[in-house]
Order: sequence, then structure tokens, then C-alpha cells
Amino acid sequence: MLEMREHVVREKWIDIEKAKILREKLKWCYRIEGVNHLQKCRHLVHQYLDATRGIGWGKEQRPPSLHGPKAEAAASE
Repeated sequence: MLEMREHVVREKWIDIEKAKILREKLKWCYRIEGVNHLQKCRHLVHQYLDATRGIGWGKEQRPPSLHGPKAEAAASE
């Protein structure tokens, strides 16, 4: 039981660190691209959003559909 919990915690930390790395790349892309960041950094935004969905503490009980942005916000984009 303890080994399984340690494994889950370790995997969560790996996912969190991957998201942090992507966030740093995204910040750098925003700085470099300036006004063109909406087009040039779009792929990093999608990677970052995918990486942050469902990670973090206390989200295990919620279905994955609730982890992302609200359906109304996604539909209006």
C-alpha cells in the first residue's frame, strides 16, 4: 500500500515538473515572439493545457471532463 502511494506521488511530481518546464518554454516564447505570440506559440499553449489537465492534488475523484476549461468558454473560442 505504501509503495503504491509513493509511486502515485512520484508520478504526480513528474507530471507537475513537466508542466513547469512547458510553462517556462511558453513564457520564453511569449517574450521572443512579442505581438505574434498568439500564432507562433499556439502549439506550446496546447501542450501546456494538456499537461496541466488532471494533475495536481485532490483531483482523483473528479471525472476528467471537469478538469479542463468550462464547456461554455471552450465553445465560444
